[in-house]
Amino acid sequence: MNSNSDAENFFSDLSDSTEHSHTSTNTNISSSTTKSKVRTNKMGYDQVLDIVNSISQTSEEANEEVQTKIKKDCNEMKRLLKVIREEVVEKTKHLQKEKTQILHQDEQKLKKTKRKLKKKTSEMKDIVHLKEELFRENTRLRRKLKEFLTEEEVSEVAKNLQQFWINHINVGKIRQTLEEKKNLVRRESLHLQWFFNKRHQFETKLFHSKDSITLRADTSKNIGGHGSAPTPVEMIAFSIGSQFCHTFVHICSLKGLKLKELYVESIIQTNMKRVLGIEENEPLVTMIKLTLSVKTDAKEQKIKEVCKEAEMTCPIIQFIKGTIHCKTKISEKKPMRFQSRSEGNSHVMNNIYTKNLKKYHNKIKKQGIKAELKSSVVHGSWDCTNNLKTSQFKAIVNYSKRESAVWETDTLPEFGGTFNAPTNFQLFLAGIGSCYMSRIALAATMNNVKLDELSLDCGIDVDYSKFIPENIHVKEKNGNQCLDNLEFKFKILSSCESKLLKKIEQQGANKCLGIFIAKNSVPLSVNIHVNETLDEKYLLDSKKESCDIM
Repeated sequence: MNSNSDAENFFSDLSDSTEHSHTSTNTNISSSTTKSKVRTNKMGYDQVLDIVNSISQTSEEANEEVQTKIKKDCNEMKRLLKVIREEVVEKTKHLQKEKTQILHQDEQKLKKTKRKLKKKTSEMKDIVHLKEELFRENTRLRRKLKEFLTEEEVSEVAKNLQQFWINHINVGKIRQTLEEKKNLVRRESLHLQWFFNKRHQFETKLFHSKDSITLRADTSKNIGGHGSAPTPVEMIAFSIGSQFCHTFVHICSLKGLKLKELYVESIIQTNMKRVLGIEENEPLVTMIKLTLSVKTDAKEQKIKEVCKEAEMTCPIIQFIKGTIHCKTKISEKKPMRFQSRSEGNSHVMNNIYTKNLKKYHNKIKKQGIKAELKSSVVHGSWDCTNNLKTSQFKAIVNYSKRESAVWETDTLPEFGGTFNAPTNFQLFLAGIGSCYMSRIALAATMNNVKLDELSLDCGIDVDYSKFIPENIHVKEKNGNQCLDNLEFKFKILSSCESKLLKKIEQQGANKCLGIFIAKNSVPLSVNIHVNETLDEKYLLDSKKESCDIM
């Protein structure tokens, strides 16, 4: 028992000592570990502090750069906002200004529209008044025509007369003009200029209601021209055909005869030997011929009667058949040295090709007795529709294989037209004047005289009271001249003697077609075809390329 207790005490002491030794050992280890940790923590804190300090310095520098950049961006944004604000203000002002201008323009347009409306209203009142007058005239004519026509014919004529426009003619306006009985004599005048350095030889200006137009003409290549425009003889042929159509349609309209189509062919045959001075005793113009082609529902007999009446009353036909007062004046002036003109080509004088002229002159001279006749042909048509925007008469004149000219004529509003184109008397005067001037230039060249300047002022009196018949049934009147007092005033600048210049003027007058038909009787024939098939030569090809020189 005692031994066991001693053993237990021994083992208990041993365990206590062991535990003590373990405890001391653990204490030593933990203290050493703590010291090392303290050293380690102290070293890491310093490093972290340095890093934090460096980071703070870096962040401060970065913040300064960012702040500087932000300030710059802010300043730039402010500047851009200021520019945008200025642009917006400027555009707003501009838009406001445009708005004001548009409003002002709209106000002006509104005022113009009101004025036009007022004018149209007054015109409508005039139209109503004229219609009332036409109705009264229709009633009066019914009573008169009952003595000569049947009831059906009277009704047809009255129905046509009630219409305001017939065959592109304002019938009511004609009657109003005739009833007023004003002074209807007017002076038509033109200025023509001869060119020495252009492709065409002369030109003039013609006027109508809308604007003025330039009319050019040239002589044929055979007599020294360029052939760059229609000839003066073609212009006269056009005027004769146009004027006859005007007279014919006026009479038809006053009689109430409606036309569907109207074409005319006018021909003038000229003796070239007389033009070139080879045969002075032969007639200058051998023939003038007019051929009308009409399509209408009216009776053929009535149309032929109207044609005869037109032949008796047409102003230019009377000009050809009768004699009128014709006067020529020449204003001569000697050029100064610096005014003298030099020819660029030895074969050209006064804008006339002498080489071609001599060649043609010798060719005709060799023919002997045989006559050299040249025909100038012009085809024209009348616009039978009541289109007030177009002219009444039109012709296309071909002066070369590829080129042509369009000529148009119209009547004054007082005499039933719209005046959308020059009057026929202007074209006729231009044709006679250009023909006279070309013959003077030709005579000067054939006499080897150089001209430094050549111009012409011409005029003629037109009595419009004799242009339109006063009644439906036209009566022939002896000596019923619509055209009179034809006058030419030339201005010539040349160094030649006065006697030679007078001789040149006489030679030019002898070769001028207009002077010849004014002083001499010329064979004239007028033919008419009613409702016959038209030949292709009468039809105007509108698709053909043309050079409009008017």
